[in-house]
Amino acid sequence: MAFIKKLFLSQWSTDFRYVKPAIKNQNDHVKQVWNDEKENTFGIERLFKLFLVLSSYIFPGLYIRHISGKFGLLARKICSEVYVILKLITPILIFNFNLESSPFSILFISYLLLETLLYLLSIIFLSDIYSPPISKKRSFLMLVINYIEVCLGFAVLYKATGGVSNLVSNFDAIYFSFITATTIGYGHMAPIGHDAKALVILHAMYNFIFIGLILSNFAINITYKDSSYRVKDNKNSPRKAD
Repeated sequence: MAFIKKLFLSQWSTDFRYVKPAIKNQNDHVKQVWNDEKENTFGIERLFKLFLVLSSYIFPGLYIRHISGKFGLLARKICSEVYVILKLITPILIFNFNLESSPFSILFISYLLLETLLYLLSIIFLSDIYSPPISKKRSFLMLVINYIEVCLGFAVLYKATGGVSNLVSNFDAIYFSFITATTIGYGHMAPIGHDAKALVILHAMYNFIFIGLILSNFAINITYKDSSYRVKDNKNSPRKAD
């Protein structure tokens, strides 16, 4: 037991640490956006921020954080990670049981992808009201997992539409999805149906948001343990490089 604790928690204390109930906290966020005392937004930006902050109520992530938060901060963080991992393996399970053509699977994957998309947008547009991450590197790692989840989720949708040429196996669908995400080029595979082309457009826009905005937003905030990136001024006093 001590080994498992050391493996997963390192030196993190297992003592109970109170956290504000997630639903109550989200209600406060709605009030903050509505009153808008910090940024004084207007027009389409204000409407979009209201949409983002209200959309959390229709996804399970908020309620998982609310319930697990009753057991403290550590329990809430661990349960949030488990939920992200479950979202990651859901497309794999769908492929494993050949359920990609099921209407329920298509709707469920679309629902999960929408939740992830709105979460990523919230990181950008609601950064002024959300608390900073407990660990920036942990947040970056979670984003990488989200990226893989998105690619696997779109793979299910590509396989379900059947509108991609030479896409035969499940691995073909996964390959096509990751190639679309990295914009390398399709080679012998290409979308030929209208549904598949619409998915490719949506996927490309999705990854523009993900790679172009989210990853760059976190990359500039990575800090380093040593002083390798420090320079000295004329007075030989250390200062951080710009």
